[in-house]
Amino acid sequence: MYPVNLGYGVAKQRINSLLGNGHDAEALVTTAFTVEKTLRRTLRQIIVSAGFKSIIADKVIRGHGGLQKLKEAWELYDPKHRPLLSIISVADWTIFQTTSTMRNKMVHGERVYNLADCRKQAIDALAALDRVKAAFDAEYGYSGWNTHSPRRSSHLHKDPKITWTL
Repeated sequence: MYPVNLGYGVAKQRINSLLGNGHDAEALVTTAFTVEKTLRRTLRQIIVSAGFKSIIADKVIRGHGGLQKLKEAWELYDPKHRPLLSIISVADWTIFQTTSTMRNKMVHGERVYNLADCRKQAIDALAALDRVKAAFDAEYGYSGWNTHSPRRSSHLHKDPKITWTL
């Protein structure tokens, strides 16, 4: 929906524009998308920073659809092997889960939500996303909204703990 080169500010502006024009359900869907993209982009860069080639990082990320799978994979690639919930608050994670659940139920036709509920959830999720983006920027120097040079060659196995031959 929003390319990285547009930036986080433009993504937020578009969501706020939807809210300002009474498109509360669409704002909720877009906010959920933006949250997941921020988490996915940040995790992808952490994977690249761990030494994996960019194409491998893309393959790993493709296999981690949904918030729960992203959360489970986080500590595998975090430089200090911390779980995601040690970097972001449980309260913000809960808001993201609720937003994602509402989005999924609306998109799949399982449920229709009151527009006031969609509006409140979108606003809460945007506020949580601001906090998470700030936490990622502070912790990793990256929050999914800048472009980075791709890694073309692997930097894994520089200090092997097993004997292996070429």
